[in-house]
Amino acid sequence: NVFVWIPQHLLSHHQYTNDYEHDVDCHHFAPALISDAMPRMASAESSFNEGWTFVWKGFLTTLGTSILQPLRTLREKPTPNYDVNVTPVPAAVSKRTLWLSVLPSLLVLLYPLLVWLPQAPLLGLWLLVWPWVGMSLIFTTMTQVSHVQQSCQPTQAQSGCWTARQIHASLDYSLGAATPMPEQQLVTALAAGLNAQSLHHAMPTLSCAHFPRVYAEYRQICERHGVTIRHSENVGTAVREMLEYVFENNRPVGGA
Repeated sequence: NVFVWIPQHLLSHHQYTNDYEHDVDCHHFAPALISDAMPRMASAESSFNEGWTFVWKGFLTTLGTSILQPLRTLREKPTPNYDVNVTPVPAAVSKRTLWLSVLPSLLVLLYPLLVWLPQAPLLGLWLLVWPWVGMSLIFTTMTQVSHVQQSCQPTQAQSGCWTARQIHASLDYSLGAATPMPEQQLVTALAAGLNAQSLHHAMPTLSCAHFPRVYAEYRQICERHGVTIRHSENVGTAVREMLEYVFENNRPVGGA
């Protein structure tokens, strides 16, 4: 939802990436910890690894961004794990407008249930599951894999430069010096540029269409200034490293 996306993603996440005190993205998978600095909850004393919470919520992220988060904003409820609502309704947007913006998502949710499920159960089930679960898996993979990493945590590198912090908080993949240009171009197109997350965060107004062409020069500029780009070989290795970090970071205290 655009009225939630702007304050949460553009203002909160892009200014304070991986800073759990200000980046609301750090809290969407609670009680799973996706930041080194986040304090553990009481549940951490149990034998359950909250990494599994990250996994099951990863199947429903589009439901949260399209319906649950806008409804929370409409009800003026505090953002989870904050004392105040850090992503309120924009001052220039009426609640009626926000309600109307949620209706298409509600239609996508209810239409298969009311129209197709009774007369064609398999088709109705597919139309119900794919828009939410299928797209959630794509959304979670494309977005979380680039920040929920051990190497991208604030504790790994502190810098007085905002741009350097953005680069340190992001992971790139399929863009190594040895990666063939056709592969870089293909992956960048399929991932809408999110495989060059550090470049996207350093220069968010630059179209991803230019990423493969400018990435080598961008890498050289980072090297000259002593900024280390976090990098994984491909999306498969990036996902593996993300899950390893999540389950390790959420390992119960004293657990195996």
